[in-house]
Amino acid sequence: MTSVYEDEAVRSRVLEYLLRYVDDPSELEGMQLITGGVLNSLATVSLVGHLEKEFGVEVDDDDLEIENFDTVDSIVRFVQGKQA
Repeated sequence: MTSVYEDEAVRSRVLEYLLRYVDDPSELEGMQLITGGVLNSLATVSLVGHLEKEFGVEVDDDDLEIENFDTVDSIVRFVQGKQA
């Protein structure tokens, strides 16, 4: 189980990366990134590559589900699950 500090550290780093796609960072919380049209396929591939490099996780083909990358919360949970 991760600590609140670790959760916030992952969330902060994910948010920092996603800022390149929105004008207002507060929009990111609760926003559907892929199904809401914020991230297109190329941006999603870029996000996956960033997560692998930034957090030292390996994203397998089986992990490439919209549910893993569609919200900030789902991305944080995904990264934490891979780090466990």
